[in-house]
Amino acid sequence: MIRRLLLAVTAGVTVALSLGLFVAPAAHAQRTTGDISGTVSDATNALLPGATVTAICPDTNLTRVATTDAAGGFRLSELPVCTYKVTAELQGFKTISRETPLNANAVAKVDFKLEVGAMSETVTVEGVSPVIEFSDKLNNRVDSQRIEAMPLSGRDFNSLLAVTPGVQRDPGGGFLAVSISGARRTSNNYMIDGISNNDRYYGDSVMNQTGVVGVPATLVPMDAIAEFTIQQTPSAEFGVKGGGAINVVIKSGTNQVHGTSYYFRHDDWTDSPNFFVKKAGGDTTPVSNQQYGGTFGGPLVKDKTFFFGYYEGQRLRVTSPYQAGVPSTSAPAAAASRWPSRPPGPTPPSSPSTDRGPRSPSYG
Repeated sequence: MIRRLLLAVTAGVTVALSLGLFVAPAAHAQRTTGDISGTVSDATNALLPGATVTAICPDTNLTRVATTDAAGGFRLSELPVCTYKVTAELQGFKTISRETPLNANAVAKVDFKLEVGAMSETVTVEGVSPVIEFSDKLNNRVDSQRIEAMPLSGRDFNSLLAVTPGVQRDPGGGFLAVSISGARRTSNNYMIDGISNNDRYYGDSVMNQTGVVGVPATLVPMDAIAEFTIQQTPSAEFGVKGGGAINVVIKSGTNQVHGTSYYFRHDDWTDSPNFFVKKAGGDTTPVSNQQYGGTFGGPLVKDKTFFFGYYEGQRLRVTSPYQAGVPSTSAPAAAASRWPSRPPGPTPPSSPSTDRGPRSPSYG
């Protein structure tokens, strides 16, 4: 039986974060944010300097503003994961806006073509732009839709690693089962919100480390994960290990109160017997796993401070069957016949013990 209770609180500005900035050095690796970059031009493809570009996250009302340079380019850096509404405006041109999804450790390319007109006129580009990877790091992403919707035994996000290219996972999973780009299974660099999640002894992940019998001892439920990325050829900023970088991003609170609840159950009567169980004369592997919990998030101070928490309980009963050899009826007699026979004659009596215990020292 496994019980897990975890609480994660995220905030835009908190006292703990403020104090941490004074006592800890800045860390520039293991990013959980992304950037938006692009250019602004007119209908003739002439670049427009001085245009104002604004990115707003509707969930938290986070707003970032940039101005295009002499080459008409802009860049909005260190933005949390969200689907942003990006707007470009310049005097003498119509305002244009579009939605752009942004992933962790990624750069979203957003270009604008402004039409001549009044700024009060707004052109809205419908549809979300596809996410395109512009780096050479082979950064693959698993979104929240796949995380929450795919049926997985044990509800462990590590089971979704195999849906990305370049990742090999042993059939059935288990301990140290993931290899990325042909590297050793102990070379993977696991992170949660950019914080190291590596077991330094075994080389696997600490949280969500698979149990001995193959069922994960889940600590981070699927409903609490916003997304995770697998960077197959990570840059030197990640350090720690030379293999792939797996970064899990936890959900955050928003201006809207939101939450989920779930219950999953796995029993052996729903399984089909595998080859080894059949060979042993069994039916199915005895297992009963129940997972239940929920998430809850919302605002503490609107547009400024948010919270998010989750709980998961797990009840697990599992047996690992194995074959054990039992000697036949004639086996003990055959073994005894190979022992050397005892020489004839009476059995000599055992000698009395001469040990009388400790003695006191004598002085002459």
